[in-house]
Amino acid sequence: DLSVNAVSFSPDGRYVATASDDHTARVWDSQSGQEIARLNHDDVVTAVSFSPDGRYVATASWDDTARVWDSQSGQEIARLNHNDRVYAVSFSPDGRTVATASDDDTARVWDSQSGAEIARLNHDSYVYAVSFSPDGRTVATASGDGTAQIRYVFTQDVLTQACARLTRNLTLREWQRYLGDSEPYRKTCPNLPDPDDYEPETASPLSAVSHWLSNLVSTALR
Repeated sequence: DLSVNAVSFSPDGRYVATASDDHTARVWDSQSGQEIARLNHDDVVTAVSFSPDGRYVATASWDDTARVWDSQSGQEIARLNHNDRVYAVSFSPDGRTVATASDDDTARVWDSQSGAEIARLNHDSYVYAVSFSPDGRTVATASGDGTAQIRYVFTQDVLTQACARLTRNLTLREWQRYLGDSEPYRKTCPNLPDPDDYEPETASPLSAVSHWLSNLVSTALR
């Protein structure tokens, strides 16, 4: 017999979702055992999770995808593509985002309705588990690289934390180093002074926080 790999109750307890080696996840009536919906993947399904309101189910599979489904109709809402097997999936507390953990050495955060990638959290080996904090602002990941890590998801949260430690605003080059080119340069911390000059050679150094800042923001995409 093929293994059933995961099981999850809906928030109201009326339904149970299962994930199986038979390439399906299924939603069942928890009292009668009647099958409500069948959610098809192209390989083993490893994990399943209900959204906080119970309207959606997220699944993770060895077919290199996680998917979001309508829990009653079984309609696919979003497909979340990794580059290798996906081991875990978790909804944020507000249900607006989904986090996934994969054999491609990343965890990723996605918009649960559009499937747009919001953040990519890199490890040095496969990522096997992922969980949101109660406020949904950070994600904890567990990896085969021997670490578990906690990362901020959104750039604005990163900047808020950075401003509590910085003594001045970032230079243009520092902005590009820590935040990349995905967002245009701007004054990082409104309440802090501008750098002495917008060149790191003449601006006062960030040596006390540069390593912390680099680790904090290196994986934030929004």
